[in-house]
Amino acid sequence: MLLAKQAIAAQMDQAADMAELSLAQIQANNAMNRMTAMMQASSRTMARAQAAANPERTLLTLEQFRAQNEEYAMSSGIYQDALTQSTSVQVSDDAVQELLGKLADDAGLQLGAELNAASASKVDPASMQKEEPSQEVEDALQQRLRALRA
Repeated sequence: MLLAKQAIAAQMDQAADMAELSLAQIQANNAMNRMTAMMQASSRTMARAQAAANPERTLLTLEQFRAQNEEYAMSSGIYQDALTQSTSVQVSDDAVQELLGKLADDAGLQLGAELNAASASKVDPASMQKEEPSQEVEDALQQRLRALRA
C-alpha cells in the first residue's frame, strides 16, 4: 500500500513537471509570435518610409535652407554694420563721457539735497550712555542663563 501511494505521488510529480514544461513552451511560443508580429510591422513601416523617401527633394530642401541661411546672415551683418557706423558717427566718445558726467553730477546733487532735507537727530550721541541694569534684572537674567545651561 505504501508503495502504491509512492508510485501515485511520483506519477503526479511527473504530470506536474510536464504541465510546467508545456506552460513554459506555450509562453515562449506566444512571446515569439508577438516579437514576430512587431518585427513584421516595423519592417512594413520601414518599407513605406523608404518608398516615400525622395533623396532629390531632401537635397533640394537642404540646399534652399543653406542659401536662405546665408542670405539672412549676410543681411544681418549689413544691418549690424550700418547701425554700428551710424551710431558711432553721430555721437563721439567725448560727448558720451560728458553726458555721463552730467548725469552723475545731477544724481550727486539730488542725493545731497535729500541728505540735507532729512531731519538730523536731535539726541547727542554722547548722552546715550547705556545704563546699568538693576540688581533685580541682573538676577533674573542670571537665573535664565543657568536654566538654559542646565
